[in-house]
Amino acid sequence: MTNNMIQFFSKALACFTILCATPMGVFGQEASDSKWTRLFDGKTLNGWVQRGGKAEYKVKDGTILGSTVPNTPNSFLCTEKSYGDFVLELEFRVHPELNSGVQIRSESLPDYRKGRVHGYQVEIDPSQRGWSGGIYDESRRGWLNDLTQNRAARYAFKQNQWNHFRIEAVGNRIRTWINQVPAADLEDSKTSKGFIALQVHGVGKRKDPITVQWRNIRIQENPGPSAELAAAAIEQPKKIFPEGAEFEKLAGNFKFTEGPALGPDGKIYFNDIPNNRTHVFDPKSGTTKVFREQTGRANGMYFKPNDALICCEGGNRRLTMLQEGITKVLADSFEGKKLNSPNDVVPDAHGGFYFTDPRYGNRDNMELAKESLYYVARNGKLSRVDDQLKQPNGVILSPDNKTLYVADLGQRTLIAYDVKGVGKLANRRKIADVSSDGMSIDVFGNIYLTFDGQVIVLNSEGKQIDAIRPPEGPANCLLVGATLYVTAKTGFYRIKTNSRGLD
Repeated sequence: MTNNMIQFFSKALACFTILCATPMGVFGQEASDSKWTRLFDGKTLNGWVQRGGKAEYKVKDGTILGSTVPNTPNSFLCTEKSYGDFVLELEFRVHPELNSGVQIRSESLPDYRKGRVHGYQVEIDPSQRGWSGGIYDESRRGWLNDLTQNRAARYAFKQNQWNHFRIEAVGNRIRTWINQVPAADLEDSKTSKGFIALQVHGVGKRKDPITVQWRNIRIQENPGPSAELAAAAIEQPKKIFPEGAEFEKLAGNFKFTEGPALGPDGKIYFNDIPNNRTHVFDPKSGTTKVFREQTGRANGMYFKPNDALICCEGGNRRLTMLQEGITKVLADSFEGKKLNSPNDVVPDAHGGFYFTDPRYGNRDNMELAKESLYYVARNGKLSRVDDQLKQPNGVILSPDNKTLYVADLGQRTLIAYDVKGVGKLANRRKIADVSSDGMSIDVFGNIYLTFDGQVIVLNSEGKQIDAIRPPEGPANCLLVGATLYVTAKTGFYRIKTNSRGLD
């Protein structure tokens, strides 16, 4: 990882910490309420005009409610007034299947595509990739600043809840925040002034209406340059585990624990594979409960930004997605042959995910000759990206999503790849003669592996920088904040560190 990337993630994390401890609206040179103008009175659509498609906009319960209609293009409810430099704040709630957005500095000109609305759009994206707060140039240049390099912002969106946007457009600079987490930061001089609009995306032939709502829309014009948040950089620690640090046992009496994952509720989910159960640990209460049973002997898990839980069901030989109590099969075969036993999974920043598919134990019913690494794209397409591994197990992405790491237990090696596109890998290389049943990573790109009874920490080049031995042989680990959670045979443990997880 470069020094620039280290500073980026350190600053983002420090900003997030400050913002979480600060009342909403404390950004730079914040103004008093008297300097804000309400763009929506809560009762009427006075001051707004509709352009583009024929989606329905109405006022309901103090909100602007936008509803889709079939066979119409993108629709926009636009302010009659144009704005140049401003700070805009609003709240929105969107159906999980509806893409939407907030246009800023946008235009509708008779000599440009017959009056089609175009300009900067702050994306509302409830999909698996989680790009809410990114900046898209509607009907013009496409994506200008997505959130592929900003994990904290991608996970800040709250599914089926009210979310808060802050948008600053001052001079050539546009910045966004979602739920007080810094999102996009763009310098662009294409358009300096235009209207603000609320988009309802076209849904093709879909007949059942789905909705997006906005409320508490206010603007401050000509705010002047914003002051940067003061945030101390987090330095790379020389040792990961503090001197004298000890493991705390959180729960026990399991058969074999695996697959820890951080949930959107801040709780830690993990599997007891032989008992076919997923458990959940609440750091606030210190209690552990059964989350679900009959898991298909689930192993590795990972939550996506839209709160969906991706599960490697090793016993059922498939990948599934659990959301709102509904299980959907994402992958169970390749080229007509049943998967071996999906083991571990990591989402990327584009709505897809990588997973490993080894086979341990009885191999009599194997249909695939290769134990491979796969990628499932956002559209559901499954592709095999490496079939030259022996028994691939743990898989993790670097903080900048530019490097993928795979632990090959069969060859006791750690493999790295350069990510060259969506599901595209290059420059396959061995970086260490260690492996792992599961991995985690911190903001500096240090990799946490469970190997030979220890938790071993390597830097991004594969050099060991620390190690510690838990009370039981560890199977997997997860760094959340400064706490490392470890699943270890019959127990579930945690220990403090000097570093920070991506969260």
